[in-house]
Amino acid sequence: MAKMSMQTPQDLFAHELSDMLSAERIIVQMLGDAEGLVQNPQLRQDLQRHRQESEQHIRNDEQVFQVLGLQPHKIECKALKGLYDELKEGKSANPSPMVQDELVACGAAKTEHFEIAGYTSLINQARAMGQSEAVQLLQQNLQQEERMLRDVDQLAQQMTQQFIAGAMRQGSQSSASQVNM
Repeated sequence: MAKMSMQTPQDLFAHELSDMLSAERIIVQMLGDAEGLVQNPQLRQDLQRHRQESEQHIRNDEQVFQVLGLQPHKIECKALKGLYDELKEGKSANPSPMVQDELVACGAAKTEHFEIAGYTSLINQARAMGQSEAVQLLQQNLQQEERMLRDVDQLAQQMTQQFIAGAMRQGSQSSASQVNM
């Protein structure tokens, strides 16, 4: 791959937007895989909704390139590639269904934080360049990412409480059966 030139704020913006475009494409793949792993119906529904939103984010990002008359760089988002690799590694550890749901929810939260940071930065750059149409498209993506993070965090908290409560019940039942021996 040829080295890119990043001499201007517009060069940096094109690079960062290319990274987010790559991230969104990886996320669509990752969400498709994650949907098939989870048992929790609400988590599965959230993942499906976010996959659809991510497909729209790709279209929005591509439209920003068109509005600015730029071409995306051919790069791979290493951060999202790493998060996708984490999901695959977790899956290969053959976790229990409940742990697997927790693993997916945790990965989803990490992904949302990355996307929020990326879109916030892009919005700030587009605003500084006076690109109001780009700001509007990127703001749509950011708002959906923030909503998804709230939803995933709330669900993950509920799942964690249920998981711990179940583990404590099992632990106390094991202890009781050992005492009765």
